[in-house]
Amino acid sequence: MFTFWKPKPRCHCLENVNHKLDSILLLLQESKRRDIAMSAQMDELVAAVNENTSLDDSIIVFLNGLADQIADAAGDKERATALAAEVREKTAAVAAALAANTPAEPPVE
Repeated sequence: MFTFWKPKPRCHCLENVNHKLDSILLLLQESKRRDIAMSAQMDELVAAVNENTSLDDSIIVFLNGLADQIADAAGDKERATALAAEVREKTAAVAAALAANTPAEPPVE
C-alpha cells in the first residue's frame, strides 16, 4: 500500500506569532498615519510662523518709521496732529486685524 505524506499538525505557537505580527503591522500603519498627519500640521505651523514673522517685520518697520515721523514733527503742531490721527487709524486697523485672526478659545485637539 502506498502511504501519502501527512503534514504535521499545526503548532499553536505559529498562530500566536502570526497574531502578534499582525498586531505589530497594525500599530506600524497607525503610527505612519499619525506621522503623515503630524507632518501636515507641522507644514501649516511653519506657514503660520512665516506669515506672522512677515507681519511682525512690517509692524517693526511701521513703528520705526513712526518714530522718525514723530521726531521730524517736533515743534509743528499741525503736522503732529495729523500724525496722531494717522497713528490712531493704523492702530485701529492693526487691532481689528488681530481680533479677526485670533480665535476666542484655543482649538481643542
